[in-house]
Amino acid sequence: MAREDTTIAINGIRKGILKDAVVDITIATKEPIKTSTIVQYLIDNYLDEAIKDLKEKRVD
Repeated sequence: MAREDTTIAINGIRKGILKDAVVDITIATKEPIKTSTIVQYLIDNYLDEAIKDLKEKRVD
């Protein structure tokens, strides 16, 4: 089965925030982590909340 991966654009400031998170998690756990793992975690655990917040902001 073919993978259905995609790429997304993340601006420089957000990319830096993610890089800092990678370093912080790697130091704390003593295990390397990929930026994509953090992004996937955020989607898996916080997407519903983000959708709700963004819908509310669009109504205002």
